[in-house]
Amino acid sequence: MRVTILQTIGVFVGIPVLIYGTIFVLTMVPGRHKRPRYRPGQAWEYPPQWWAGDQPIVTAAGSESRLAQGGGAHGTW
Repeated sequence: MRVTILQTIGVFVGIPVLIYGTIFVLTMVPGRHKRPRYRPGQAWEYPPQWWAGDQPIVTAAGSESRLAQGGGAHGTW
């Protein structure tokens, strides 16, 4: 069974073009985002979000004693 040049081009060129074309069409279709976008200078109408968290950081009780023993990346064992 022989594979023709057209079949080879179809597999190695046609399929990738079809995949990239599908991704392009899906990302460029207008009307996918219904809500208006924020533009600089507009009022912010959304609740504040804390990216680092709004609770204070509590460390473990034994963390200071580990530092007193030495070791770690600085090499003072």
